Amino acid sequence: MQLETAEQPSTRAEVARWVSIIVHPIAFPLLALGIALYLATNSLTSTLGWLVLAMALTSLPVTFVVVLQVIRRKWTDLDVSVRKQRYALYPFGIACMLLLTLSYAHFDAPTVAVRSGYALVIANIVDGLVNFLYKVSAHATGAAASAALIWIAAPFFGLSVLATIAALLVGWSRVELKRHTWGQVLLGWSVGVAAMVVAFNLPFPTRL
Repeated sequence: MQLETAEQPSTRAEVARWVSIIVHPIAFPLLALGIALYLATNSLTSTLGWLVLAMALTSLPVTFVVVLQVIRRKWTDLDVSVRKQRYALYPFGIACMLLLTLSYAHFDAPTVAVRSGYALVIANIVDGLVNFLYKVSAHATGAAASAALIWIAAPFFGLSVLATIAALLVGWSRVELKRHTWGQVLLGWSVGVAAMVVAFNLPFPTRL
């Protein structure tokens, strides 16, 4: 009985760690975007092409900067957990996301891709501004935005429910790992959903 009690926190932490890795704010939005793109184009080739562009303009540059700063010991970890260390990360991420969104609009990507790009730009701007005063969970923001996108693109495929569960689980994982409070997670969820709703309902240009 004592052994189970001693192992339980370690097991919970390990589960939380894997949830945070799987539902990562860089990887999970790509998965949601891929689903939305495939349903919009019905073409695996086209979907992969748009995803490669997204990785080239956002995921890879952001990952490179984060890894480089961690190696240089400028940032403490790959999650950039220290709020003040995110001062430089948010502007860089926003610039990358805006470049992708404008590229999508210029090259006639499906509307769902362009609008989801706007949503992530908005979400990161809000998170970046709030970050000057309060730490927001980027995991929660990315997961909630992704779940909202899937609800918009595939509300009847059961995927939306799975995405919602993933967003809830990643919020729990951030609290369990003591990276965030529930308040920071709730704020992240709110920003992610609100940004996606705004991007799909305001008349942002989808062709340039």
